[in-house]
Order: sequence, then C-alpha cells, then structure tokens
Amino acid sequence: MPGVPILLAQIVAELSDVAPVPQIESFVFALGQRLATRVYLNDAASLAELEDQVNFLWRELGIGRSRMAADATAIVVHHDPGHLPDDVIEAQARPYLAELVRGTFDACFRRLGSSDKTQTTAKWVKQMIEIRHGS
Repeated sequence: MPGVPILLAQIVAELSDVAPVPQIESFVFALGQRLATRVYLNDAASLAELEDQVNFLWRELGIGRSRMAADATAIVVHHDPGHLPDDVIEAQARPYLAELVRGTFDACFRRLGSSDKTQTTAKWVKQMIEIRHGS
C-alpha cells in the first residue's frame, strides 16, 4: 500500500514551490511527531515492546518496518521502508521520508522520558533509514 509515500511525495512537491528545504524538513518532522501520538507507549517496557508498537503504526501506514537496538552511545533504529520505486516516491522526496520517521521516533523517545538535549538523527544507508537517538 504505497499511499503514504505517494501522498508525502506530492506534499513535498507542492511545498517545494513555496518553501525552502529546511522549512519543508521541519514540517515533515512535525508531521512525524504528530504520527507518534498514535503509538501506544504505556506498556513499552523494553526496546522490543517499543519496536512492536511503532511497527503497528508503520503497518497501518504501509511504510515498512523498524528494528531497534542499543549500542554504547545511542538507540539505533534501522527502518526498512519497503520497496519504494521511483513512481511511488521520487528521489527528491526520499530525504523527507527519513524526516517523517525521525520525527516519529524522536517524539516516542521523548514521551518515554528522553532528555531534550538528546539528539535524534536520520540518514539513508543504502535502502534503509538509520535513526540514532543519542550521541
């Protein structure tokens, strides 16, 4: 179900006519934070439980699956958005999908008590989005 990536690509295309890239990134990040309100966190006592809850959202939206682990400095998320051919989401919109995922995880981690000083970053690594929450 590629509906969300198609919609995101069209929103980005429309916004790119009137807004600079940083403003679009902020908008999509905030959209991800709003999506995080749909993630049930009350029973998330471990990374595995948090992973299950967030993956329920991704299944609803049809945008892949995430795996979580902790290393010495951060919680690391590898998000596989699934197969996204160019006719579903154009190359110029792909960074914004990473921002959407980053915003969602950032909000979830903050709801679980993470410090405002802790950073959440996102980058594409081949066909995967890597999220790091920590240093």
